[in-house]
Formats: sequence, structure tokens, C-alpha cells
Amino acid sequence: MAARLVSVSVPLLLLLFVVLAGSRAALASKTVEQTCAKATSGARRKEQLAPFCVSSLQAAPGSEGADARGLAAIATNLTLANYTAAVATIKALERRGGWSERSRRALATCRQRYIEALNVVHSAVHALATGKLRDYVSDMGVVRKAATDCEDAFGSAGGNGKSPLRKVNADADNLTVVAMLIVRSLQ
Repeated sequence: MAARLVSVSVPLLLLLFVVLAGSRAALASKTVEQTCAKATSGARRKEQLAPFCVSSLQAAPGSEGADARGLAAIATNLTLANYTAAVATIKALERRGGWSERSRRALATCRQRYIEALNVVHSAVHALATGKLRDYVSDMGVVRKAATDCEDAFGSAGGNGKSPLRKVNADADNLTVVAMLIVRSLQ
């Protein structure tokens, strides 16, 4: 009788575990969706930013159990990782060579702006951790400028003005804006 009880209980427990895990994931997904909807509700590019916010945060480790403040921290960490990767991409492009003088200057401007932005992201992390939300938003506004300055550097570089960093800059801008909007929604 005990063997039969165990054989019935194991599949039942496994099924219960799967159902509970699925409902927890759905609840976590709902928190991300609600936070992103609230944060982007008044944004100019809401149609673009809301799905970007959801997909970025849902893919991030730790988001499944995070509240809005935790999601703000995760968005900030994603920004930090993105800007670090941008610097590595720029350095790789510079090493590859074959750029015109104007493009080399634009890449140098991009590298400099992204490195400066990384320093400010650290300040923003501290502001968020200490509850200085206005300082955070101000810092992240400075951080965001790196992506636009980089894109502008290629626009003013002459020629066709096509930046090899267009996607990098767009993702950097979107992540920074999402992080700022989430923090603004906490105020």
C-alpha cells in the first residue's frame, strides 16, 4: 500500500510543482508588465518602450521576484552591462581599422562618451540605493547623452552619416530611458 501511495504521490507532487512554478512565473511576469505599463504610460515613445521594457526585464535574472524598486535596479544594471559592452564594441571597431579620419574621430568620441557615462551610472546606482531618486534621474539623463552624442558624432562625420553603432546606441538609449521611467514612477 505504501509503495502505491508513493507512486501516485510523486507524479502528483511533480504536477503540483509545475503548476505552482507556472503561476509564480505568471505573477512575476504580471509584475514586470504592470511596472513597465505604469512607467511608460506617459512616455513619448510608449509603443516602442513598453514592449522593450517588458522583454528586457523578463529576460533578466532576478526579475521574476522583483518589485518595482527591484526592477529599477535591474534596469540600471542592464544599462551598466550595455554601456560596458558598447565600450568593448567600439574598441573592437577601432582595432579593426579601415575607417576614414572622420569616422575614427567619431569612434573616439563614442568611446569617450560611453566611458564617461559608465562613471555616472555608478553614481546613479548609489543614488538609487540611497533613495535619492531625483539625483538618479538626473544622473541617468547624463548617461543617456552618451548614446545620442555617439550617434550625433557619426551624423556630423560627413559622408553618409551611417553609424556602425546605430543598434548599440538605440539599445543604450532605450535601456536608459526605461530605467529612468521606472524610477520616476516610484516617486
